[in-house]
Amino acid sequence: MQIKNYSLRYVDRVLAQNFDVEFSNQAINVITGANGAGKTTLLDFIADVGPKAAKGDKINVPKQAEIAYQLQHIHFFTTLSVAQTITMYRQLGDPAVETQNPTFQIIKAQILDKIWHVEMGKLSGGERQMVLTYGQCLLDRKLYIFDEPTSGVDVDNTKIILNMIASLVQERQKLVIMTSHNLEQLAELPVNLIALA
Repeated sequence: MQIKNYSLRYVDRVLAQNFDVEFSNQAINVITGANGAGKTTLLDFIADVGPKAAKGDKINVPKQAEIAYQLQHIHFFTTLSVAQTITMYRQLGDPAVETQNPTFQIIKAQILDKIWHVEMGKLSGGERQMVLTYGQCLLDRKLYIFDEPTSGVDVDNTKIILNMIASLVQERQKLVIMTSHNLEQLAELPVNLIALA
């Protein structure tokens, strides 16, 4: 998958001009850059959502229905339990992920089962992000996009979230793109770094 001649222009500034990038399906494609560099806008462009300030050519980009896009700030039903939330994702997803994927078997047994009946609104921010990432990974899509999935998340839940995202590439051979401002968290994972100036 490639993006060619990508440009992001606003009335008062240019954030990207004729930017080319090729995404790998052998690693997590991690987009880095300073705050305000346009990382989320690039994700929106790839997923074909949001404002139209960005322009460029998309090559082999999956259709919108084949993309799972987890936003940085996810709205969720606070009164739903973890079980109800995961059940919704299961109905939209691939049940084989939980039964055939070792990473998800371990997380389900050792972590999710302990909070299974807790309401989402009563979880910590890191726990909520972990549950929502788990659900997102249950979906069967060609491309998975995560916008700052570990922002504001504690160390333990960060490791769980990144292991789930890595399993998409390593165990399911999926194309994954995420943004991150903390490269130290990714030191032990297979990554393809993409820097936005």
